[in-house]
Amino acid sequence: MLDRMPRPRADLPSVLLRAAGCALLAGAVAAAPRAATAADPNVAATVRDIREQLDDSVRLLDAGDREAAERTLKAALEALEAMGALPRRPPVFRPLLDRAAGVRRRFEKAGMEVAGGGGAAPAESPPARSPQVGGRAAISFSTRVAPILVRSCGGCHVIGKKGDFQMASYQGLMQSGMVQRGAGTSSRLVEVILTGDMPRGGGTIAAADVETLIRWIDAGAPGDVADPTTPLDVVVRGGGGPPASRSAPVVQPVTLAPGEVSFAIDVAPTLATHCLKCHGGDETENGLSMATLEALLRGGRGGAAVTPRSGAASLLVRKLRGADIEGQRMPLNAPPLPVETIATITAWIDQGARLDMLTGRTPLDVVVAAGRTRSLSDEALADVRIEVADKAWRRAIPDERPLLERRPGVCLIGNLAGERMVELADTAAEAVAAVRRELDVEGPLLKGGIVVFVAGKGYDYSTLWQTMLGGERPRGMTSHFGITGEVAYGALLVPDGSADLEASITEAVVAAAFAGRSAPEWFARGAGRALASRLVPKSPLVRTWRSAAAQAAAAVPAADLLAGQAADAVAAAAAAGGFVGAIGTGSRLGQMLARLDDGLPFDAAFTKTFAATPADACATWAARAAKRR
Repeated sequence: MLDRMPRPRADLPSVLLRAAGCALLAGAVAAAPRAATAADPNVAATVRDIREQLDDSVRLLDAGDREAAERTLKAALEALEAMGALPRRPPVFRPLLDRAAGVRRRFEKAGMEVAGGGGAAPAESPPARSPQVGGRAAISFSTRVAPILVRSCGGCHVIGKKGDFQMASYQGLMQSGMVQRGAGTSSRLVEVILTGDMPRGGGTIAAADVETLIRWIDAGAPGDVADPTTPLDVVVRGGGGPPASRSAPVVQPVTLAPGEVSFAIDVAPTLATHCLKCHGGDETENGLSMATLEALLRGGRGGAAVTPRSGAASLLVRKLRGADIEGQRMPLNAPPLPVETIATITAWIDQGARLDMLTGRTPLDVVVAAGRTRSLSDEALADVRIEVADKAWRRAIPDERPLLERRPGVCLIGNLAGERMVELADTAAEAVAAVRRELDVEGPLLKGGIVVFVAGKGYDYSTLWQTMLGGERPRGMTSHFGITGEVAYGALLVPDGSADLEASITEAVVAAAFAGRSAPEWFARGAGRALASRLVPKSPLVRTWRSAAAQAAAAVPAADLLAGQAADAVAAAAAAGGFVGAIGTGSRLGQMLARLDDGLPFDAAFTKTFAATPADACATWAARAAKRR
């Protein structure tokens, strides 16, 4: 049964009348603060009608009633067209177009072309606007934005998780997809305020506060908190960081003595399996995050969870045992952990709660993957990674069983034709071999191998992007990479008839190899493009990269590139390729790989390899690029 039946076509005039009411709003926008739009009942009613019709059209399509689905979608598109014809469109117009574009793609995938909407619905999300700071100092998240969110949304979406949405921390907010960097009025966080959907229960948000949120997002939504997993209410109380009484020192890895408990191998997997559901980076019950080791050591609203060298007295152990505590035993509503498992955690704390690989700010799932990498053989780890990657594809695209082509050091998973999959898998294997020679790597390029996801259609690739990275795929991006669970992966959009793929695949395997060693996104991407440019120098794609890099050096500030806060994802990728390509010869990148394998943190490995910090090296590159223009 459908949750609600769609409105019949006879309701369309009333929808259009409400849309016409947006003219009142449009005329007032120039003179009044943007927050005033939230009070206009005509706008809110029109937006609700369009949204419901879009949702209903999808439900009808899924239920097999194609005629009613098409009729309902047309009604929504015509109402959107009427809204778009207004002299001044309301701020919610662009997000509604994006939503309609997604619905139309669903129909196209089902073989239905739906006319209407005046061609307004774009094929992809529009590029985010460049940050607009107008020479003014950037708005502080910790002192100006976080207090607004806690004051206006805290009870439902900071401490609570109403409507299955929580922004407990800066990281949680940014991972939620509610904020689109550089696009204030188009971000969902602002849209629900402008339309009056939020806050519920009769609350209001001051026009000045809404203006602050918009300006902050327009400026790239920068975060100035010391640890992005810090609960927002703690940020507000502590001025951008945890209270001094619960601050945690920077955690660096140490070498363990034989027989000592490993956090990465013995403890982190237990915490990831049993605790992250309630204490992950974007869901922090009682303000306690276990997203990283530093977050765990900082504790939550109830105080310190871990007291180094006092395992039995630590709140974490007492909660697991269900002894000498207030509240309930943990894990909540689940069987108790085995006595042996609790004893291992207790012994780790008695040893000093130390870290044995990566850093204290490395996400817990990445630490777990690194521990598994150390403890399993190459072949066994490859089996695990391929199994996890297959499940990741099925989560993203459950209605299509992927093909799998396995080669030494790499595995392709995708929905291309069988012969095409074989061809690309062979190309990927050759790329892995060439990269190993270029970097002088004797063993595997990455222990356990690399997975390359390949999608033949834009909407499938966009779904992979959303599932793995969160948020909409930026316009123009046709590749990405990273870590998902145990898997170091690259992902590519491979349209029909595409021929120039050797460079793309080389970029993907190199980027995944560095991402699998916890290199930041900018360096992994830059290393991928740098090596692909050396190995496939005549590729048309490589020529495009080189041209784009020269322009991106001016468009992307060095600080934004290194912080991952560039507003334009395509320009950031080009800048990363230009920067690393300028400093990274094959031998230098090989040294970098080896030092990361030796356990050096990224910044230390970079400084030792390139005789400069990342910030200094990037600033020097940007200055030289400016002189050449």
